[in-house]
Amino acid sequence: MADEMKLMKNEIAVIRNLLREQIKRLTRLEMENDALKITVTKMENDNLLTKERRLLLSDAGSPSTTPLPVEPVAFYAYMSKSEPTPSNHHALVFDVLKTNLGNGYNKFSGTFVAPFAGTYVFTWTINTNPHGAHFINLMVNNAIVGGTLADTQDTADFDSDSNTAVVVLSQGDSVILRTTYNSDRADIYADSHAFTSFAGWRL
Repeated sequence: MADEMKLMKNEIAVIRNLLREQIKRLTRLEMENDALKITVTKMENDNLLTKERRLLLSDAGSPSTTPLPVEPVAFYAYMSKSEPTPSNHHALVFDVLKTNLGNGYNKFSGTFVAPFAGTYVFTWTINTNPHGAHFINLMVNNAIVGGTLADTQDTADFDSDSNTAVVVLSQGDSVILRTTYNSDRADIYADSHAFTSFAGWRL
């Protein structure tokens, strides 16, 4: 009986030693695993920084090829009827509005207000009746940027004159067509076959 007890104690001692060794090994493995996690995290952070640097260098070295969205702006309007002998510095009103992308043109005042900054093209056609003449100016705010002369003073024919201007506008700039000089019996003529018209668009 005493021998059996001694044998059991020896076996228990061996098992305890093995358990201690396993605990030590497990602790060492956990420490190594933590160290590996730290190393992997550092490598991932280094890779992320490298990618960000490459993107920054790429953006700085070459311009973006993605175009900015452009809101379309365009209008076209014409007079529904003739305007008899308008006075000097009279703003022309083109009351039949067929196109108004961007809502820049006001058919009641005849004024176009630029909804966005940019380069704009304006074109207009002015008809006059026989024995009449009109100087017409394109005005940006208070500055003259274009003009036409429709002159039939010495003939019995109607006259039709057109012009085009390309101007750079800031947002909120106003554009009108107005008279500068008129002679006796100088009507601005409009009917269903001869359109006195005004149009513009942003490039």
